[in-house]
Amino acid sequence: MLNVKNRIVAIVGTATLCLLIHSVEPAQAYEDCTANLFLDRYKRVLPIPLPTLCASDAFSASDAYAFQEKFGASINDTLAGYKLALTGPLLFGATEPIYGRLYSAMLRGDNVKIQLADFVKPMLELEIAYTFAADVPPAVTLADLPGYIATLAPAAELPDLFFDNPAKLGWKDIIALNAGARQVVIGKAIEPGSIDVNGLTLSAHHEGKLVTQGNTGKNIWGNQWQALLFLVEKLNERGYQIRKGNVAISGTVSPMVPVERGHYTFDYGPLGTLQFQVE
Repeated sequence: MLNVKNRIVAIVGTATLCLLIHSVEPAQAYEDCTANLFLDRYKRVLPIPLPTLCASDAFSASDAYAFQEKFGASINDTLAGYKLALTGPLLFGATEPIYGRLYSAMLRGDNVKIQLADFVKPMLELEIAYTFAADVPPAVTLADLPGYIATLAPAAELPDLFFDNPAKLGWKDIIALNAGARQVVIGKAIEPGSIDVNGLTLSAHHEGKLVTQGNTGKNIWGNQWQALLFLVEKLNERGYQIRKGNVAISGTVSPMVPVERGHYTFDYGPLGTLQFQVE
């Protein structure tokens, strides 16, 4: 069995984050494991207990997605789209990548100011944001999927490692708690044109220093379109459908790194640039 350190490396993309995730407020006992507890701690920016520790041993991936749906509904915000996660090595006990939901208040614009106080443990991932031009039918093919994309945009996801008791963190907890979704900064949208979404190099600099970079063709499938098709299929399994205007981010293509105060700039080649300030 993989040890805790390796499991954490899988989700954050670098071994240095083992120390970071374990620096979150120590685990504690919770008498109330209702949805109100999870939402309250999410909104108060406090470490959140692991749903699997509040559930029976029979807590399945399907149960975790049902929990995510209830957790998302309790946020009381407009559904804006979806995010993919665990699109690299399948660790944390995962048998496949997972998805979470993005809500309107999570989406930020270029040149925004980010507040560290809005996170428990903010991280940075480099992604592509896809906006859909039409509802995506359940039977869409890999070849047809690009035709449903209205625009592409550079995106930087700022997931929050708000998980309490990280030593026992599993993939079902990550599913249930919406894949750590907190904020996504999205740059100027452009029409897809002839851009090869599998051939882009994305880079991020903090105060002029390179902090992370990656190639868009290096996910578990080796293909951005396959990632989006997986998302379509998994949503369909639960009775959901990507709708016109929804945004999807297809999973990080770079090692996840911690967010620090200062100025961040991003270069995504022909896809464009992005920047924001962290305070």
